[in-house]
Amino acid sequence: MKVYIHTDIEGVAGWVFYGSFGNSIWNFNHLQRMNRLLTNEVNAAVKASFDAGAEEVYVNDSHGSAYSIVFEDLDPRCRVIHGRAGHFPSWLPLLDETFDAGIAIGQHAMAGTPFSVCPHSYWHLTDGDGQFIPLSESSMFAALAGTKGVPVVAVSGDDKVTAEMAEKIPQCQTAAVKQGWGPQNACSLIPARACELIAETVANGLAKRDEIAPYVLKGPFKL
Repeated sequence: MKVYIHTDIEGVAGWVFYGSFGNSIWNFNHLQRMNRLLTNEVNAAVKASFDAGAEEVYVNDSHGSAYSIVFEDLDPRCRVIHGRAGHFPSWLPLLDETFDAGIAIGQHAMAGTPFSVCPHSYWHLTDGDGQFIPLSESSMFAALAGTKGVPVVAVSGDDKVTAEMAEKIPQCQTAAVKQGWGPQNACSLIPARACELIAETVANGLAKRDEIAPYVLKGPFKL
């Protein structure tokens, strides 16, 4: 089994904002702290994937500079895709038909979602049936993976993005690691419990991967 883990940071337990104006030392320490929280959640997903029988696990470090994960702390069996954001040939480098499942960790809701933490990014299209479909980064990941025949089987993030994914892919397993109360406010699980929940969710998703269809949108599309 070959697994692709797509990551972001705004959806990890403990994250509520980017930084503080005018305090570079505090911002540096805050960034390092958030990167460690992200790394621990990703590691929980990586280890759960190998425990579920994965032979290959690729982690896409996709937040910001695409260099946020403290990769020396990850399970050494995985591989990390990282580098300068915007310089890759595609948004999901190396994702192809050879993968058996996709997982999304640290996800946030789309722009404009009420009571969600750091909501941003928003794509919308009209499908071949005339249905208007809004997409977050998580559901866009699922849609692009779907063009390769790869199902997204597990997603973690705040309760708003996990609700979106549960609606669009009902059998996708979700881990809501925090309840959003606003753009910079949340009620989070303690990080250790969040990692446990993510591991459980990934294990369940991979166990059900043959029951979870790829998220395939019907064209032709209109933007």
